[in-house]
Amino acid sequence: MERDAPITEATVRQLARSQSYDRGENYYEQGAVLNVTKRAETLRAEVEGSQYEPYQVTVELGDSGVANTECSCPYDHGGICKHRVAVLLTYLRDSETVTTHPPVSELLADCDRETLYDVLVDVLDDRPELAAEVEQRLAEEGAPATVESEAESAAVRASLDPETVRSRVRDLLDFSRSSGVSDPRADMERRVDDLSDLVDDAWALVEAGDGDAALDVLEAITEELLGEEWLRLSYDDSGAIFECLDELGAACTEAVLTADLTSEERETWIAQLDTWADELASYTREPPFRAGAIAADRGWDDNQIQRVLGGAEETPRLWEDERPWYADDVAVAYLDVLERDDRTEEYLRFAKAAGQIEQYVTKLIELGRVEEAVEYAVENLSTPDTAFTVAQTLRKRDRPDDAIRVAREGLSCEGPRKTELAAWLREFADSHGGQESAVQAAITAFDADPSLTAYQAAEDVAGDRWPATREELLASLDRRRPERPSSARDHVEVFLYENRLDEAISIADRFEHHSVVEPVVDAAIEDRPRWAIEACKAQAEPIIEEGKSDQYRHAVRWLEKAGEAAREAGKLDDWCEYVETLRDRHSRKYKLAPMLDDLLDDF
Repeated sequence: MERDAPITEATVRQLARSQSYDRGENYYEQGAVLNVTKRAETLRAEVEGSQYEPYQVTVELGDSGVANTECSCPYDHGGICKHRVAVLLTYLRDSETVTTHPPVSELLADCDRETLYDVLVDVLDDRPELAAEVEQRLAEEGAPATVESEAESAAVRASLDPETVRSRVRDLLDFSRSSGVSDPRADMERRVDDLSDLVDDAWALVEAGDGDAALDVLEAITEELLGEEWLRLSYDDSGAIFECLDELGAACTEAVLTADLTSEERETWIAQLDTWADELASYTREPPFRAGAIAADRGWDDNQIQRVLGGAEETPRLWEDERPWYADDVAVAYLDVLERDDRTEEYLRFAKAAGQIEQYVTKLIELGRVEEAVEYAVENLSTPDTAFTVAQTLRKRDRPDDAIRVAREGLSCEGPRKTELAAWLREFADSHGGQESAVQAAITAFDADPSLTAYQAAEDVAGDRWPATREELLASLDRRRPERPSSARDHVEVFLYENRLDEAISIADRFEHHSVVEPVVDAAIEDRPRWAIEACKAQAEPIIEEGKSDQYRHAVRWLEKAGEAAREAGKLDDWCEYVETLRDRHSRKYKLAPMLDDLLDDF
């Protein structure tokens, strides 16, 4: 199956937290992804997880890769979940397993109304979950509908008895049977993964509006986990348990704002959350649960919160002193609750007062107030990440010019995802007739992460502006000094693409790493054979001298390249004498000597 959208595994990594990516890759490797289908630009799949029923995943593909993703799991706090990662990896690595169907529009194109009605009734009778969705859509269009969120919440709550949760956490912390585990890291990751599933269950209660039940579950998890027990789940440099604790803290923050707590209960939770945060404070500068304590303290009746939500003429400051590190975490929790309760105007007021530009602008766009959203975004953008999200939202609303304008403004900011934003704008602007924006984005993308791929992409979009753009990119590359072999290799590839061998040789001489030297040697064999010979010797000799028998084949390959260069330079006899000397001096290396004999025979 051919893939139309330019998605790579690097794209998936950028969409997910590192823990979610690793866990998603584990799901992929375990074969947990089932029934992957692609209809038009929509991927759908099932992923087996900790629940009896598989999670349902939907991925919308777009011009620049992944346009949107959804999953039936409750995870919604930082990048895409592990289930969506697993589906995307399946799409990339096992494309032959993806079943492709024609777009729905093609299926329905020739249907008459009566046939379509009969089919729809039959399908909805068999699939009540679809009937509920249709009911909701009809309600949005003005038709009557009923919502049974309380019944849904009760069903979720019944499956999450706090004592059962405590028992499951204790089982995860029982290391008495793990002494013979062959892979301790994998064992720890499995335990943290299962613990995170319990947190996801608590999030499901929060999303259903049952904060009281969620707090019961979160308290059960945390009380069993803390008291130094969580440290046993931290293996080597793995940050998985810290990310899980962050999830716990975020869930607590939103739960205390969702629960119906008395004044005494609030005071109890403030003290409890602060205690948990203090316990973790020696391990991180931003301890989980601190935001939850602040949210519990301020609640909904805080004077400043009330003034913001009530639309005070002069927008009050939410923080009296310097903005604390947990400000965003607290703000997002309030906004999530307001969103679920459809308190739209209050949502907008709070987002604006809290400096949550992304949430404020995207909500305006969702409400159809696009011009207002764009002007506010352009005036207030501070990070490429926010610009990227807003630009993609505008693209989905079929506002390409506005999307390009916001994305260009985002390129003037510094911060995460600038390279990704530039690459997206380069392709999007190019496909929508905005060559100037596409070229500027291509230059920015190359400056941020110079590589042959980014260089060739700039060449593709520049058109007749390529000569000037080419000089600008090469001048930028000339000014740089790569610090690592990986970036040095990228620089070398660009210089070799432009036949600038001297610059490539200069980099290879400085690094002497095989991944940097090899492409330069291959390019230099004809034009700079003497340099190629010496570079190959410098790679082969340490392997031989140090007796690295498992790498002798690499040494011989370098000597073979030196032989090719020697032939070009008319120095083959000298090369043969050199190899014979090596063979004689290392004749006791029984694995190497015959390999050198075979090499001499080949020449």
